[in-house]
Amino acid sequence: MPDYDVIVVGAGAAALVAGVAARNEGARVLVLEKAPKELRSGNCRFAGATCRFWHRGLQEILEFLPDLTEEEAQSMIVPEFTADEWYNKIMEVTEERADPKLTETLVTESNATARWLKDQGVKFEVATNKMFSVREGDKLRWKPQHIVIRGKGGGLGFADAMFDIAGRKGVEVLYQTKVVKLLCDSRGAVRGVTVQDREGFRDIPSKAVILACGGFESNREWRARYLGTGWDLVRPRGTRFNTGDGLRMALEIGAQPAGHWSGCNATAIGYQLSRVPEGEDIGGLDHRSNDYNVGVEVNANGMRFLDEGADYTAFVYSKYGAPILEQPGAIAWQIFDAKVAHLMQEEYRGHGSTAVTANSIEELAEQLGMPALNKTIGEFNAAVREDVPLNYLVKDGRGTVGITPPKSNWARKIDEPPFLAYAVGCGITYTFGGLKINPRAQVLDREGEVIPGLYATGEIVGGVWHKNYTAGGGVMLGEVFGRIGGANAAGE
Repeated sequence: MPDYDVIVVGAGAAALVAGVAARNEGARVLVLEKAPKELRSGNCRFAGATCRFWHRGLQEILEFLPDLTEEEAQSMIVPEFTADEWYNKIMEVTEERADPKLTETLVTESNATARWLKDQGVKFEVATNKMFSVREGDKLRWKPQHIVIRGKGGGLGFADAMFDIAGRKGVEVLYQTKVVKLLCDSRGAVRGVTVQDREGFRDIPSKAVILACGGFESNREWRARYLGTGWDLVRPRGTRFNTGDGLRMALEIGAQPAGHWSGCNATAIGYQLSRVPEGEDIGGLDHRSNDYNVGVEVNANGMRFLDEGADYTAFVYSKYGAPILEQPGAIAWQIFDAKVAHLMQEEYRGHGSTAVTANSIEELAEQLGMPALNKTIGEFNAAVREDVPLNYLVKDGRGTVGITPPKSNWARKIDEPPFLAYAVGCGITYTFGGLKINPRAQVLDREGEVIPGLYATGEIVGGVWHKNYTAGGGVMLGEVFGRIGGANAAGE
């Protein structure tokens, strides 16, 4: 076995960025992946690989899109997105609980990290998801604070590109190699790992270890332990290999836990998919059901239970899965009419639940077996503020009056047939609880001191996301601290 300077545990986006960053500094790097090669890439293979970073508007964005034609570029309207805007938005959605130093590092380094990815050879494409932009004739206008580009080919395309880059640079990858223990010297510094592969157990020494192996969303027992009652029954949306191994190993040597251990990124997914047994792939992004902001969402009793227009979808969808779990039967129905069908995302076509259609609300209520739906929709329609112009590009204040819960923005009557109803359940993407790190991506012990030789990045990091997150922020967090941690680990 060759000598290694840096071992990276995991092989998703954050891990590969860390491995390449360490290799760029001259380190001999080994990436260890528990999954077989055909299932590599962690949660990245199930993600959109959207690239959220502060920028100065369209002209800067076009630097990432060299293959775009002049006509395509002219069709884009992209507002500036400042670092202060993103920092303040993170603090807003996390209710001021985000670690200020880590958040500042994430935000301020995001632009340089996006450029670094481009310089390494990552290709980008326009993120045309309807969550982020609105079409106005022949123009595509981005909503404020929204994502404009993503890795070409989505999560799997981005991951494959990073594997190619890592391979060309000489980063070695071992598959079906599970890390089971961190090795420490007499001073408590991490100096390698114990792994289990088909040949058994063995030690692999190194000068530093970077943990980038995700959270515990695919550990049924830990979900019940930390997230609470009923979460052991919630369907993970991503990789089945994120079972908290890195967290367990780090905590065993005295690492400090941080962040929201009873919180997670959980979104609405097709109800049938929410009942697929764990261990079976349910297909990337094709099952998200996040267009409640153009309709309403009711429980099995026909009652609304959340504010469908509280904020742009990108800033609420990760916290709108959990309320479904609290409803009778852990099921909800999203109701739309013909006026908004063109605004719904493509995901509904592969959403895992066949739409129930009807030519009247009364007929829809009968098909769904919820008589109260007639009253709910009637009261909702009567409460819509039609004196306020509808504008999906801003939080327009076109809400409801006199009903609870309100719909704060983008309210419009549900009155044009045919009517559609989609059954949804709760799906978990990743967990928010993790390890305490400093802005150098070094893991801290319970006394707040650096554990020499141990770094962390990606979803295993705790301290930024609490209760909620900003779309694209999780991927960028892994990339920012992967780049920082890889370079610093190489310095060990």
